[in-house]
Amino acid sequence: MLKSTIDFLKYRWIAIGFSLTLFIVFMTMTVYRGGINMGVDFVGGVKIIGKFSKGIDEGKIREVLKDYNPMIQQIGADDKYEYIISTKLKTDKETSEIESEKIKRTLAEKFQNVEFLSVENVGPAIGDFLKKSALKLFFVAIILMAVYLAFRFEFKYSIAAMAAIVHDITLCFMFCGFTGIEFSVPIVAALLTIFGYSMNDTIVIFDRIRENIQLQTKTNYLDLVNKSITQSLSRTLLTSLTTLFAVLALYLIGGEGINDFAQVLLFGIVIGTYSTVYLASPVLVAWERIRAR
Repeated sequence: MLKSTIDFLKYRWIAIGFSLTLFIVFMTMTVYRGGINMGVDFVGGVKIIGKFSKGIDEGKIREVLKDYNPMIQQIGADDKYEYIISTKLKTDKETSEIESEKIKRTLAEKFQNVEFLSVENVGPAIGDFLKKSALKLFFVAIILMAVYLAFRFEFKYSIAAMAAIVHDITLCFMFCGFTGIEFSVPIVAALLTIFGYSMNDTIVIFDRIRENIQLQTKTNYLDLVNKSITQSLSRTLLTSLTTLFAVLALYLIGGEGINDFAQVLLFGIVIGTYSTVYLASPVLVAWERIRAR
């Protein structure tokens, strides 16, 4: 534990300006790119699992299907040569089935002894249902967490934590648009993971703030929050770094299929740690000042 208190909240307005700048940059690039790059799960398309002959790699499959702009991921053992091939087709289910037959025929012509283990056609109606389900999932999660925090702590802690969560999820979503990452079901899982991670970090600091309020009732509230963050700093850094190292390993050696998931998690962990200190805590201080007046 550090003996001296670091004045984190001295830079809260700079941090808020930084968040606004990030949002504007991400939003601008997302619009420039034509919007969020929605995946097969949300717009419809084809998923094929194929088993190929020895020596066939992702590059060769991608070259053959370059007109479809496929996403290819190897599954199972390296010597099995089994790949998931996904491609978006913004059409009805019947047309999607015709296109999937074309893809299978193209692969069969170019590669000998290819075996199709499964073929899945996702229509736009299913994609729209998944999209709405994902939105409902986030809203329900936020509402339930807000109710829990209001019950477990106080209403002001709930408001501050929700402000940080909305900030984190929004920036991570816009990060997908900024980088061109395909928004798919695994990315939804990454956002929910970030939701839980950021909330856990915020609760640890809020719990320390509540303890210090009971022990040091005469201390200025701003100084008390700075002291609480400082006391929790070593724990926050250790947790963040160990998690970052694990996710970085996923990003470096996980392959194409998991790179996007790991990339969003890396950004989310950093932004979640930052928002706990520079967004959730300032909202708490602002709420307390308004209440005092």
